[in-house]
Amino acid sequence: MAVWTFYDYIELTGRNPIMRWLESVPPAAAAKIDYRLLHMAGTSQWPEKWLSKYQGTAEIYELRITDNKVQYRPLGSYFGARQFILLNGAIEKGGKIPKSDIETAERRLKAAQGDKRHVQFHQFDDPGDLEADGEKGVS
Repeated sequence: MAVWTFYDYIELTGRNPIMRWLESVPPAAAAKIDYRLLHMAGTSQWPEKWLSKYQGTAEIYELRITDNKVQYRPLGSYFGARQFILLNGAIEKGGKIPKSDIETAERRLKAAQGDKRHVQFHQFDDPGDLEADGEKGVS
């Protein structure tokens, strides 16, 4: 049973930049990210190794997922009681997320807070697909 609800930021044109980002990363990494989100949806409290507030921002959080030595950092924010919105996808390099990715997440959060048409339920992969991709553990 889901404890948390995940949303994606949607452009008013209907384009889903979160799904596009997930489609752009290797399939194993996308499966690992989706698996983590599913796990988080069913977990009441998230450990800091999974999610932390991004320094220097008021409301942006980074999810921490590693696959094949790449640091994937979906960016999002709390969006109501037990709700979290995914705003942008990023890859950490040299211990930092590109400033433009943070600014995009902040801009999208402001838009979503002002207009709920920017918000859509996150569509998870079929759990069988996640197992087929060899997902055993998430770091």
